Amino acid sequence: MVAIARVASSIGRLIFDTKFQKVMTNSIKASGRLAKMQGKSRFAKFGKQIGDAFVRAEKKTGKTPFFQDMKKLITTYPADLKTAWNSAPGLGGKAKAIWNATKSRGPLLGYGLLAGFEVPNILKATSEDGVATGAVEAGKSTARLAGGALGASIAGAFIPFIGPILGWIGGDYLAGKVVGKSYTEKQLAQAEKTKELIEQSKQEELAQMQQMFSGYPSSNSNVDFSTMPYYYGMNGLNGLDNNFPMPTLTNEQLMQLGNALYGTNKLDLQV
Repeated sequence: MVAIARVASSIGRLIFDTKFQKVMTNSIKASGRLAKMQGKSRFAKFGKQIGDAFVRAEKKTGKTPFFQDMKKLITTYPADLKTAWNSAPGLGGKAKAIWNATKSRGPLLGYGLLAGFEVPNILKATSEDGVATGAVEAGKSTARLAGGALGASIAGAFIPFIGPILGWIGGDYLAGKVVGKSYTEKQLAQAEKTKELIEQSKQEELAQMQQMFSGYPSSNSNVDFSTMPYYYGMNGLNGLDNNFPMPTLTNEQLMQLGNALYGTNKLDLQV
C-alpha cells in the first residue's frame, strides 16, 4: 500500500506540481551538461538521466503530502492575486506580478482543466459499461496526462519557452498510442463506420435498381415495341401505338419502387 501511495503521489506531482516538473527539467539539463563535459553526447544514457531526474524531484517535493501541497496552491491563489495587484506599481508591473503568481500554478490549473474534460468520458463509460470500464478510462486519462507532463519536463530541458508545449503534445500523443482510444472516441468511430456502411449499402442498392431498369426505354428513345413481347402485349391490350414513350424514374423513385418490391415492408402482390 505504501508503494502504491508513493507511486500515485509521484504521478500526481508530475502532472500538477510545478516544482516537481522544474526539478526534473533542471536535473536533465545538468545531466546533459555533465555528459558533454565528459566528451559524451548529452543524450548518453538518456533513460537513466530521466530516471535520476524523477528520483531527485520526488525527494525535493516529498516532504509534505501531495494533496496538502495542492490544497495550499488552490486556497492561497486568490490572496496571492490580490497581493500581486496591490503591491506592484503600474499596469505592466501588476500584470507581471499576477503572471508570476499564476505561473507557479500553471500545471495545476491547465492540467486540472484537461482532467475536467476527461470526466464526462469516464462517467459515460461507467454508466453505460460498468465500473470496471470507467476505471480503465480513468487510467487512460491519467496515463495521457502523465505522458504529456513528462514530455513537457523533458522538452523544457532542451527548448526554452515553447519546449514544454511541444513536449506535452508529443508526450500526450505517444501515451495515447500506448493506451488506445478513449471510450467516447471508440463510440464516435463506430458511429462513423456505421454511417459509412449505411451509405455504402444505399449506393449499392441504388446501383442494383439502376441496373435492373437500365433496359427500359426512356421517353426520348425510338424503340420498336413490336420486337419486345412484354411491351407489345401491354400495347395490344391497351390499344396503344408502338411509339408510346415509357416514363423515366428518378433515383428516389427507383429506391421507393425497390423497397416496395423487395424491402422489409414490400407489397403483397399475391392474389
